[in-house]
Amino acid sequence: MATRVEWAERVQRWERSGLSAEKFARREGYKPKQLYWWRWKLRADGPSQPSPSSSTEPPRFLPVHVVADVSPAMTEPIEIALPNGRVVRVRPGFDPATLERVLALAAEETPC
Repeated sequence: MATRVEWAERVQRWERSGLSAEKFARREGYKPKQLYWWRWKLRADGPSQPSPSSSTEPPRFLPVHVVADVSPAMTEPIEIALPNGRVVRVRPGFDPATLERVLALAAEETPC
């Protein structure tokens, strides 16, 4: 029986292949329903499980200076450039928990 990591790799290969689930599954020797179910399961569980293609390199952090008061002049968004090329723009007054979830989703290798 295949492990969760093996299914994550299979689903990732299927999505990159551009083939329908039926063609890809037939070529690989399993059922299309399995691909659909695992894709759903992996997405439903969210980013708490590392993807098999995720980098083993630890994240790099930049220094941050916390400002007590945000002046009216600071209305420009902050841009966060991720290693996969995606950019997240955050305006002042954001919800930290929402930003954390957005960054986790944006960091994934799968298309949005």
